[in-house]
Amino acid sequence: MQPQLRRFSIVAGFVLLAGLLIGDALVTRSALNAQIDTGHWVMHSRQVRLEILQLETLLMDAETGQRGFLLTGEDRYLAPYEQARAEIGGHIDTLAKLTTDNPIQQKRIAELRPLVREAMDQLDRTIILFRAGHADDANAIIRSSQGLMVMGNLRGVLDQMRQEEMDLDITRSAAYKRSVMITGISNWVVTFAALVGLIVLGVYIVREIRFREDHAREMRDREEWFRVTLSSIGDAVIATDRSGKVAFLNPVAEAMTGHKLSDTQGKDIAEVFPICNEMTGLPAEDPVKRVVEAGAVVGLANHTILKPGDGRTIPIEDSAAPIRDDRGDLIGVVLVFRDVTAERKSEEVLRKAEKLAAAARLSATMAHEINNPLAAVMNLLFLAQSEPDTPPSVSLQLTQAEQELQRVAHITRQTLGFYRESGTNERVDIAAIVESVLKLYGNKLEAKNIAVKRSFHGCPPVEGVVGELRQAVSNLIANAIDAVEEGGAIAVGVHTVPGDDGGMLEITVADDGPGIAEDHLDRIFEPFFTTKKDVGTGLGLWAAKSIVERHGGRICACPQNQGDGAHGATFTIQLPCAASEKPAEVR
Repeated sequence: MQPQLRRFSIVAGFVLLAGLLIGDALVTRSALNAQIDTGHWVMHSRQVRLEILQLETLLMDAETGQRGFLLTGEDRYLAPYEQARAEIGGHIDTLAKLTTDNPIQQKRIAELRPLVREAMDQLDRTIILFRAGHADDANAIIRSSQGLMVMGNLRGVLDQMRQEEMDLDITRSAAYKRSVMITGISNWVVTFAALVGLIVLGVYIVREIRFREDHAREMRDREEWFRVTLSSIGDAVIATDRSGKVAFLNPVAEAMTGHKLSDTQGKDIAEVFPICNEMTGLPAEDPVKRVVEAGAVVGLANHTILKPGDGRTIPIEDSAAPIRDDRGDLIGVVLVFRDVTAERKSEEVLRKAEKLAAAARLSATMAHEINNPLAAVMNLLFLAQSEPDTPPSVSLQLTQAEQELQRVAHITRQTLGFYRESGTNERVDIAAIVESVLKLYGNKLEAKNIAVKRSFHGCPPVEGVVGELRQAVSNLIANAIDAVEEGGAIAVGVHTVPGDDGGMLEITVADDGPGIAEDHLDRIFEPFFTTKKDVGTGLGLWAAKSIVERHGGRICACPQNQGDGAHGATFTIQLPCAASEKPAEVR
């Protein structure tokens, strides 16, 4: 009961202070409104007096200009008169608008208009008579008592209006001073009362603070224990309130999300923990919302990735669980997740290994079945070449066919594991291999009207297996032919690159096709990866890479050719030159 009484006392004190401040605000507002209103009317009276003064000045200027003209006969003296005549009506209208709230002043305005009109008409007549040569008549009007009477009446009306506004000014100024005094007294009284109330409340609050400090210290110790426990967990942990606002991140979660705890407290979970479906790229369902709705532990869907915002994508697995208080009410959600990138890579390696093993078994079976027919075809080609009446052109084509069949037979023997050339490495003329491959694809090049640009400079032989190197070059040229459109171009170059290792022979195959997408560059040499959805197997470049690396070389790809003028893809093979043919080091 005592804590409730203390709480009630503090609340009651604040309510009293709030009531006092509200009352002071109302009094102050009323006094300020009165000050603003009286200040406005004070300025209004002074503006009316200013208009009266300006009207008197204009009348005097008109009279002065008329007399100067009558004395000298020069029109330049009429400038004040003309200006006064143009402006007097506007000032009378302004006076009428400013005094619409005052019936007495409105009545005097009604008296003022005909007097001003009569005075100006009298001035007009004297000027007209003088210009017509009747100077005596004009002077007679000036000397007559009628003009003096009109001007006297006019000044009398203006004096009455001025006196009226001066009386109003005095009354309104006094009211303004009274409102200022009331405001000051009210502020002092309320300030004093507020200070007394604050002192009393301060005493209560200090006592309450002492009661709460022990409880707060206990809570801090308990929170620190939980923080250390959660920070020591190897998985990432994020805790939120029931509305999804972040309350805690452990160091693992900070590293994975790229956010610090100090920067994320109070932020929505979607900002700190942006997750989406790896396959569709669409945002994943909010796990906090799912837990709040279900009131139970939930897990993420398969193929969920975390996108921290720094360009990374992290595949994750996690679960979300409710946090409940001692009454069983859900007060928050805790997310526990981990990076499964290594597991994904291991699974991918296993899948590729299984696919390669299956492909190897299938290839061995097919090679076994193909090997016997190949031998028969090669025997038939030999017999055809042996015919004495075979034309030279046909004999040349039969020779090329026999070379390609020998390459196929070589591949099948490798596939079966029956063939490993020992001592079969020989000096290979790469330029000759390139020419033979281009000749082999001559019909295809001609059908698509593809221009081939050759660039062979310094082509020493390399040590290797002819069939394998022909296969690697053939794969690159075949891909280039498939990539270019009809009427396109392919550039093939062979030259030496001096270096510390004794020199390399470099083969480049460039095309002006669409090129290679940036996101495909890292996977272009992977087995079974292909962009030829209908005809590609994804093994050509992988096989070429394997062949080149077995020969001690390297192969690379770039999206655009940098030297031969084509704007598509460029593939480069570097092979070590034969021992006795390596170029001298460039000095």
